Amino acid sequence: MGFSFAYSPWVLLPALVGAGGLAYWSYRATVPSLPAGWRGLLGGLRFLALALLCILLLEPTLQHVRSTEQPPVLAVVVDESESMQVVTSGSGSPRAAAARDSVRPLLNALTERTPGRVRLFGAGASLRSLADTPLDSLRFDAARTDLARAVQAVPERLRDQNLEGIVLISDGQPNTGRAPLRVADRSPVPVHTITVGDTTRRRDVRLRSVVTTDRAYLGASVPVRATVAVQGGRGESVSVTLSNNDTTLDRDTVRLPRGTGEVSTDLSFVPETAGFQRLTVRVAPRNAEATTQNNANSVSLRVLDSKRQVLLLGAAPSPTFGALRRVYAREGDTDVTARVPTRNGSFLGGPLPENLSDVDVVVCAGFPSAAVPDVVVERVAAAVEDGLPAVFVVDRQTDLSAWANHFGTVLPAVPEGAATGPVEASFQIEESQRQHPIYRGTEMDLQRTAQLPPLRARPTSWTPAPDARVLATGALASGAEPPLLLVRNRAGHRTAALLGSGVWRWALLPSSLDPVAPFWPRLASSLLRWVSTTADDAPVRVRPTTASFDADTPVEFTGQVYDESRRPVSKAQVDVRVTDSAGTESPYTMEAVGQGRYTLSVGTLPEGTYRYSARAKLKGASLGTDSGTFSVAPLRLEAQAPRADPVLMRQLAARSGGSAHTARTAAQLPAQLSQRASFSTETIRRTSDLKLWHYTWLLGLLLGLLGTEWTLRKYLGLP
Repeated sequence: MGFSFAYSPWVLLPALVGAGGLAYWSYRATVPSLPAGWRGLLGGLRFLALALLCILLLEPTLQHVRSTEQPPVLAVVVDESESMQVVTSGSGSPRAAAARDSVRPLLNALTERTPGRVRLFGAGASLRSLADTPLDSLRFDAARTDLARAVQAVPERLRDQNLEGIVLISDGQPNTGRAPLRVADRSPVPVHTITVGDTTRRRDVRLRSVVTTDRAYLGASVPVRATVAVQGGRGESVSVTLSNNDTTLDRDTVRLPRGTGEVSTDLSFVPETAGFQRLTVRVAPRNAEATTQNNANSVSLRVLDSKRQVLLLGAAPSPTFGALRRVYAREGDTDVTARVPTRNGSFLGGPLPENLSDVDVVVCAGFPSAAVPDVVVERVAAAVEDGLPAVFVVDRQTDLSAWANHFGTVLPAVPEGAATGPVEASFQIEESQRQHPIYRGTEMDLQRTAQLPPLRARPTSWTPAPDARVLATGALASGAEPPLLLVRNRAGHRTAALLGSGVWRWALLPSSLDPVAPFWPRLASSLLRWVSTTADDAPVRVRPTTASFDADTPVEFTGQVYDESRRPVSKAQVDVRVTDSAGTESPYTMEAVGQGRYTLSVGTLPEGTYRYSARAKLKGASLGTDSGTFSVAPLRLEAQAPRADPVLMRQLAARSGGSAHTARTAAQLPAQLSQRASFSTETIRRTSDLKLWHYTWLLGLLLGLLGTEWTLRKYLGLP
């Protein structure tokens, strides 16, 4: 208990003396004269009021110190992931009961013999507190293991307690989150580990990965590559099956390597129906496998009715024309019609398509040259002006005056003035455009593009259209930076232009430039995809955030709603119905987040393929509908490593200052903790400050003293 003031207490003594002198002077003589007793009472009341006022003005604080003893707390974290069933079940099928039996003696020893308090937690993808009877509440069904989050979250949960250690009971197989060793380095308390489960490399065959395209087309073969990994292999053969809705599409037999290794096989199928499809690849189980839960894997793709039709026009059989043709020929969703005009109006490779409206994109790779008849150029220009998406690439033979005369209204930039000989121009990406979808489609470090060979730019004046965006400029030796790559989107009609010749050199890079070799084919493909993407003018657009969700990932939707004038509608009611493969419907309502945008999370859903439909209404009037499909894939992360990892558990304990144990030596841990000087009761002194000038009852006491004095003065006849 202590007493302090906000100001020097030495000021209080003269203040009290002054208060006493004032009280004495006020009542040493009164008119009318009063007996000494009354004068003493009135003077005392005034002195007390003045003294209390002086004390409060100095802001007195009463300090109360309270000491409490907190016993040491040991946090016991049990790994509740599915892999605990696998590593503790021996040669039998994974069972939660086996995991409970392996953990039971460990928890009993820790709770009964540890000095101090024991707090119990379960850990999977997150941390949860366990009941007083933990074995009854342990489920061992978590689909992910995040040991780093568990180690990090315990001190935060118990920050008001005397936490002196963490015991982690696990198989040591994290598969999500941060690296647990890095978290252990910064742990404020030691982390003691107990490794449970079989640590031997048991025989296991698993499907490590399945890779296919995200889009396919009717009648076109779809490749599917499956990689099978084996542990404890004996060189036997296994069957790998590709199926869709229990219908076998393809099958292959592969020979597994001996010991540990992997082998890949290529499967394929020809889709017969359009729409969203979910493929499953299974490898036949072998005898005495650690688990068969990892013998299958799924992948989703969308089957479209037809391929993208591309008309590739060249000025001549030039290297640039060939480079573009090779890129588009490798696109699985693209059919390329390549034509090179001759002086007499015919074309190498065959005539132009009879109806250009059947073409999805036209690529002018140097087209037109000065030798191309105007009638041919005008036919192509008319189709582009009517809305045909187009990509323009300058080549040595390109007639820029024909570009300006025939394509000036659709080009992203129009050439003006005569051009002299070409000069070298380094490809320089505009900093503000690095997030444009065309560059995101290249999927590479854009800083490396400075290593690309320079293009050949014609020193002419280019005037970008008002609605064009310059994605890259050319850095010339003169210091000028003319536009080099532009795109344009006018009312949904998209065009792009690459105003430098020599891109074929980007396709023939030496081995020293292998890191930038993917840029050219991916840029050419991205330009084609961007111009051919049609704008979605539907008033209601509701989409899942991904086409395929993991089994433990919440299924989420985003939506946009517009009125007939394309203005966002922010107060609509957007109802969504999700239908599973059995026909069961589940209704939901999206939440408005402003500016016509809506979100919805329906939580996790069982494995399968789902359909959804959405309807937006405003004051009872329908604004539009949308629909689509998505899938939920089984999550088999916990079956990927069917053995315990004692090495990681030992490293985790050593990095945090703890000790590592197995199920056999775990009984020694309570005794070791009791011998640690840090694992002891802690005396905590808590100081509470009572700021007396904040209490209203002291103000009431002051007013009471002054009021009593005033009442007595009136009663005794004093003025």
